[in-house]
Amino acid sequence: MFDKKILIFSLLLIGFIQLSACASENSSEQENEMNEQGDEPLTIFTTIYPLQDFAEKIGGDYVEVKNMIPAGSDAHTFEPTPKDMIEVAEADMFLYNGAGLEGFVNSLITALEKEDVTIVEASKDISLATNTLDIHEDKDHHHHDEHEHDEEHHNHDEHEHDEDHHRDGEHHHHDQDPHIWLDPLLAIKMAENITESLIEVLPEQKEEFENNYLQLKADLEELDHHFAEMVMNSTKTQFIVSHAGYGYWETRYGLEQIGITGLTGTDEPSLKQIQAIIEMTSEYSINHIMFEQNIPSKMAEVVQSETNTEPLYLHNLEVLMPNDIEKQEDYFSLMNQNIEALREALQ
Repeated sequence: MFDKKILIFSLLLIGFIQLSACASENSSEQENEMNEQGDEPLTIFTTIYPLQDFAEKIGGDYVEVKNMIPAGSDAHTFEPTPKDMIEVAEADMFLYNGAGLEGFVNSLITALEKEDVTIVEASKDISLATNTLDIHEDKDHHHHDEHEHDEEHHNHDEHEHDEDHHRDGEHHHHDQDPHIWLDPLLAIKMAENITESLIEVLPEQKEEFENNYLQLKADLEELDHHFAEMVMNSTKTQFIVSHAGYGYWETRYGLEQIGITGLTGTDEPSLKQIQAIIEMTSEYSINHIMFEQNIPSKMAEVVQSETNTEPLYLHNLEVLMPNDIEKQEDYFSLMNQNIEALREALQ
């Protein structure tokens, strides 16, 4: 059904472009001339928030960045509308994460093959970590095979970059972990890929883009130092979280996430889940349960009352929530909030 929808979207997109090609030819030529002169910002569509934020920080006044996935939505299950696809076809650049995160992206790229849109995979040339699965309520509560974690601040093991992706149940597990942006040092490589692509499209602004990239790189290095320092000063390394999407913190900083399958934004936890959480908090001497930003406070309160733990929140940054937009949060403010939440959880 999903592939059929995308096929229909693609046909609609191609039909629209063919019908409007003659009428828009002169206009497109004028827009290209303006872009070459730097008078009109490049139009960029992104799939997840970190890419939008990085593109805006690097591109500055020379870019206008729009995120396809609405605030509060799920990047794993999002499906573009025909209108979305037409807008991307009319843009200068399409910037996506890759690594199997966006289920719709291959079909969209196919539809854009004959269009003058620069397509950028932000995860290009980045070695991916193996995905960590959540624990299952009907199995032993150990969340994954035991791994050795170096206490030192270190780079993750090299893994082959598998571009294949699949959708497996509600959490859409991937063979490799697509949440690259949560590692500040890997985020630098993502920013570098964005910078190189912007320079290719607008070479006359090379110096501006490179200077902005260097500032972003310095900020990401400082964030990495801040993160490592927090872990070094913590008494614990394990934390329980509503979804195990933080594997890069394991490989980078020596933390150990314990994920719980089935905690969603709609259903209350089952008795088996509650019992599993109680057993885990006792085994690991953990006093806090960490919830992702899309888990309602009511559910956190249920878990808190049943397990005698305190709730804390982690933000996966895939998309902003409406209150994040109101507060004008960005990548760095949200990541620093994650660090402070972990600081409390790991004491």
